[in-house]
Amino acid sequence: MRNGEDDQRCPKCNSPMTSNDTRHVSKLTPAQVELLQYVDALDGPNRVKALKWVHDVVVYDSNEPLYCEEKEALYQVKVLWQLIEETFKK
Repeated sequence: MRNGEDDQRCPKCNSPMTSNDTRHVSKLTPAQVELLQYVDALDGPNRVKALKWVHDVVVYDSNEPLYCEEKEALYQVKVLWQLIEETFKK
């Protein structure tokens, strides 16, 4: 599983992502904007806690092996909570 800030990559184009990377922000689709508005209405910081909890339960409390698809899904959960966190820091 991908850990740390140095190896974060965009799942679509595989380009390196940093917390200061604003290239993707200008390319938001209407659906992405709607999702951000929805998350904002649901209290984003609480959604971040929930996503982290789900991630940690699967990674640390499960006895089931994690295969490539599961690892990628967990990485997507991590990317989602990081994007939500960045949105609420501004």
